[in-house]
Parts: sequence; structure tokens; C-alpha cells
Amino acid sequence: MSGLLDSLGLGPRAPRELAFKAEPLWIGDAAAARRLMGGTFRFAGQEVRARDLGPWRLSPPSQDFADALHGFAWLDDLAALGTREARRTAQSWVFGWIAQHGDGQGAGWGPEVAGQRAMHWLERAEFVLDGASDDLLRRFLKSLAVHAKRLRKGLDQAPEGLGRLRAATGLLHAVLATDPSDAGRAAAARRLGAAAGLAIDEDGGLASRNPERLCEALILLAVGARRLREAGVEPERAHSDAVFRAQSALRALRMRDGGLPRFHGGGPGAPGRLDHALSLAHPRKAPPPRDRAMGFVRLSAGRVTAAIDAAAPPRGRNAHASTLAFELAVGGARLVVNCGPAGAAEGDWAAACRATAAQSALSIEGVSSSRISSTARGPGPHPFVEGPKTVEAETTQDLDGAWFLGVHDGYAASHGLAHRRRLFLSPDGRDFRGEDLLEPTDARTRARFEKVLRNHGPVGVPFAIHFHLHPDVEAELDGEIVILTLPESRWRFVVTGAAPKLRDSVYFEPGEPEPRAARQIVVPSRLAGDSAVVAWGFRRL
Repeated sequence: MSGLLDSLGLGPRAPRELAFKAEPLWIGDAAAARRLMGGTFRFAGQEVRARDLGPWRLSPPSQDFADALHGFAWLDDLAALGTREARRTAQSWVFGWIAQHGDGQGAGWGPEVAGQRAMHWLERAEFVLDGASDDLLRRFLKSLAVHAKRLRKGLDQAPEGLGRLRAATGLLHAVLATDPSDAGRAAAARRLGAAAGLAIDEDGGLASRNPERLCEALILLAVGARRLREAGVEPERAHSDAVFRAQSALRALRMRDGGLPRFHGGGPGAPGRLDHALSLAHPRKAPPPRDRAMGFVRLSAGRVTAAIDAAAPPRGRNAHASTLAFELAVGGARLVVNCGPAGAAEGDWAAACRATAAQSALSIEGVSSSRISSTARGPGPHPFVEGPKTVEAETTQDLDGAWFLGVHDGYAASHGLAHRRRLFLSPDGRDFRGEDLLEPTDARTRARFEKVLRNHGPVGVPFAIHFHLHPDVEAELDGEIVILTLPESRWRFVVTGAAPKLRDSVYFEPGEPEPRAARQIVVPSRLAGDSAVVAWGFRRL
């Protein structure tokens, strides 16, 4: 009904004052604000310098850059700086945007971006409107009313998952700001509840299997629930249940350093971001302990946490071929990592970082366990069309420690082989060991493997196990032992059945166009018989 009224021009008019005030829940970066005010616009891993041009006359280098610019999250940074000049800058850029686009036309009106903008505008309204004239206030409120109208109509066109949650949360904020009626706010609560129920699955995860995006989804859901209760509206049951499931999953994914494992295009999150999300969630009761979530398994003891990708890659263009890869955190530092998301990088980096060789996993002949089509053309990223059809994982705990056993058939079609990985973590966290096994599993895969083996002759089929190291880890090869030095501990890496090598690697920070230089331990070996086993271990000195 509200959409019909809007289409007839009979919907609620913009109020004379804000109908709801929202307290900001995140502190921005003052240093980022100084860069912005100096004319350096850095979004989505790309940078544009235009000191005297202003944000709305820029030519964005990418759609991601444009979306971040029009999403207005940078208002948090200007508010963190908090100077008079920062406030004037915020007012100039907000009202400049309204003058060009505030009537619902032009750039930045996709439902996901519009939702982000409405949320940030309401949260920073006090900062932006301080000292503003009545005319500017009227324009601000009118534009928020346009946001509410556009988001009601376009919500279902937002991408499923995090994108639709951003749109639905933005709709809620725009409605709270402009519509004081109980009916309008209850309708927005229902839309957010429906989006939450669709986005968060029964396991508490997102279809993207991206831990960082799940963290952002929880923040949106928790903030939405808080705003509704402040407005005297109880969140929908589907909304509250989604908050509980998502925060339970994120507690299972949390590493010892307070961040998240870096899989499928996600990073660890900004420092404190995950704990901020969990604190906002306010669970109805403490969730039961979990050792797995969203297809990941967690081993934890002492000051050590290992996160293992124990499922097939998700559908989508940001999936990585990381089945049975792991990351290892020691206290506040990462020891073993994956190369990470390189979506903002130019050239072939993004595709290279999706490959199995860029994960801390086993690869055969440099082939990935999940692969894009050989006929794929044009700019990527391209979705995987081949990969594991079966992934099995189990965990157990005994007096010796915690165990993980996983197997996938991602190499069955290409090589006729299954990869089994067994991991062990001692109760004090000082001993982390693994064993990688390659073998055919039945008559069909054995026949394929024997054909591959004949093509390689007596030397066998080459494979390699990769252990990518965080850039802050110092590595030194001492004979057939690798000594690893972290800021607060030293470790020894040993292997049986092969000899370790130290090679160059890269480490991408989320959103950065250039990688940091890093090192990796590579354990090369060959499979010449029915099976091959390589055992390895990290032991604290």
C-alpha cells in the first residue's frame, strides 16, 4: 500500500524535522579524513587525487570506487576528526550531492548503495546539520524521503545476501527519519526481517562463505534491531533469529588475534570490527560452543587457532579454490595465511590469488582443485565450473589433543585422485601437525590416475604443499628445518617424506591494489605409486 501511495504522489511528505535520532555506533579514522580533505580519495583499493575538484566531479576509476564514494561511509572519518573544517567539508559534500542527485536521479541510486547512504546520513545527521539553515534541513529531509520511496520500490532488486541487507537497513533508517507513524515503521521492520531470513542460512552463514561479509551482515542486523527497539518496535522473529545464528557462527570463526580467517574474498576485518559486531548483537543467551560454521572448521588450544576450509567453494565470482586450506594464528599474530583477496589489484593478480597454489593447501602440477572454464573469455573474475563434488570433514578430541580429518575429490576429474588432510593441535597449542595423502578411491578414479601416471613416466606426478607465511614472519632455512620468528614466539617447521623450500609469496590486504612481499614454505613431492603421504609439523621453540 505504501508503494502504491508513493506511485500516486500521495505518500508521506518529508517532515519539518528529523522524526528519529540515531546515535553513531562506529568511530571513523581521522587520518583518512585528513587525506580526503587534502584531495586524496582512496576507495576500493584505488586512489584518485583531485585537490580542487571535489567528490562529485570526479571520474571514478571503477564501479566499486563509485559505490564507496556514494555510500558515504567516509562521513564517519570526517566526524572522527571533528574539526570545524571537517564539519564544513561534510556539509558541502552532502548538500552538493543532494543538489546533483537528491531527487532520485543520476549516480548512486542502486538499492545497496542508497541503503548504505541513508544509514550513514541518519547516523551522522547531528554532525552534518549542526548550524545548517532551515532550507538545508528541508532539503536533507526531502532527500531522505526520496530514499525511503526508492528503497521501498527497489529493495527486491538488491543482490541477495549482504546487498539486500544493506538496502533493507537503509530503508529502515530512511523511514525512521521521515515517517513517525507506527504503520510505516512496522512495514520497514517486516522488510528487514524478510531480508534477514533469506540472507542468513540455518548454519548462521552467508551463501558467499565470506567471513568478513558475514561480520558486516551481523552489524547491519544488530544495528537494525537496536534502532527498532529505540523506536518502540520489536524486530521480527526472523530478524532476531538471524542475529543469533550469525553471531554464533562468527564466534566459531574468530581467530586468536581477534580477526577472521581470510577466505573467498574476505579479509580479517578492521581491528576491533568483529568484537564490535559481537558486542552489538547482545545474544539472548550464550550460544553453545561450536567448532565449525559456514563450511569452516576451527581448532583452538592455548594461544593458537587454526581455521580450515572444509567445504566446496561457493557459487560466485569471488570464490577461491581453497578446499582444505587453513590459516593459523598464534596469539595476536598470523603465522600461516592465504594470499588473500586481490580484487582491487590490476592485471592477473585477482585470478592468481584465487588459485589453489595461492592458498595454504596442496596442489597437483600447479592445477587448482576448483577451476574456471577453459573457454572463459573477457574480463574476470569468472565463476568456477569444475571442483569438488564431495567434501567430507570430521573433528574429534581426545587426551592427546584436537584432530581434524578432511577429504575432497576436486582432483578426481583431472588426475583421478582424492586429497586427504589430517591435522592435529596439542592441548597447549605448541604442536600443530599435518599429514597430506593422495590416492585414487575407486576403480574409475584409479583408471584415470593410471593414465595420468603413464604420461609422466617413472618420475611420477608432481605435487606441492604450500604454506604461505604472513609478511611479519621471518623465515630461515636451516638444513631441512625452517625456523620461523614471530613478534612474540619462534617456531620450527619440519617435514618427513620431502624437503621444504623457501619461496617468495605475496600478501594482499583487503582493498589494496599492491601486495606486500612475503615468503612461503613449499614442500614439493611426486606420486609414483598407488599413493603418496607427506607429514609435516609446526612446533613452538
